[in-house]
Amino acid sequence: MKKSSLPLRGSIGPGNHEYSNESLVKLLRWHFGHSEFRGKQLETIKAVLSGKDCFCLMPTGGGKSVCYQIPALATKGIVLVVCPLIALMENQVMALKEKGISAEYLSSTQSIQDKKKIHEDLDSGKPALRLLYVTPELIATPGFMAKLMKIYSRGLLSLIAIDEAHCISTWGHDFRPGYRKLSSLRSRLPNVPILALTATAAPKVQKDVIASLGLQNPLVLMSSFNRPNIYYEVRYKDLLDDPLADLSKQLKASGDVCGIIYCLERALCDQLSVYLAKYGISCAAYHAGLKNELRKSVLEDWLSSKIQVVVATVAFGYSCL
Repeated sequence: MKKSSLPLRGSIGPGNHEYSNESLVKLLRWHFGHSEFRGKQLETIKAVLSGKDCFCLMPTGGGKSVCYQIPALATKGIVLVVCPLIALMENQVMALKEKGISAEYLSSTQSIQDKKKIHEDLDSGKPALRLLYVTPELIATPGFMAKLMKIYSRGLLSLIAIDEAHCISTWGHDFRPGYRKLSSLRSRLPNVPILALTATAAPKVQKDVIASLGLQNPLVLMSSFNRPNIYYEVRYKDLLDDPLADLSKQLKASGDVCGIIYCLERALCDQLSVYLAKYGISCAAYHAGLKNELRKSVLEDWLSSKIQVVVATVAFGYSCL
């Protein structure tokens, strides 16, 4: 059953300074079922709602998505989310729709009909959309930028959230050329707060991200990377008699685990998934060499726990672009 929107007093867009902690917690509880914010979430949310640029460094699993999803629910405008992973966009949009939140994504994997419906909503006077997920490559196209400018001119763009923001930095480990073109957003869309989010950025990368995006006197928030719920173990492959048998044994000993095994080559992904399947481990390969429909099916089966393990290249997710 879909939930109706929870109205907030004073929710007329970023910069009005009328969002109380209590009202934001109510939104969190109503739509996501959480009783309180974690870490730097509330600080980040209040910063962007006040119209301030923000750089947020938060570890994986720290709840970065809430930092732009709550503002989308608190304001009347559209929150634009820039994400490099189509797989992640699909997953988040599906989860938001299940909660009754109007969200969509635009990508090369969608049908012409689906794209047309989204564009018609964006062109309407009162779009129903609250969150729109796009890739940085789409923003770089003249057609989409023109549409974005039109949305902005009508006062309907409330926030730009840039996920995996370290990708804009040549000093980052996942530099992606398409991110560099995001530098034009600040000059083309003044007065729209920009939220840069990442789980990994050394001081040099942080400075580069802030400078490249043209963030104006941003609030910089950093959370601890200590995650006591995670166990780390290093096993040296050269010291094992049979690495594949050892891996299979470890997976079986872990019980009903949901995991990702990363490989450097596509062929190795295929070979390893076949090997593990012979030993009774539910798994599938995931890489750019597979057809779009098969990749989508594998991802959906993994997310729904129909398969236990995905054997993927280190570009897991990026291969969907």
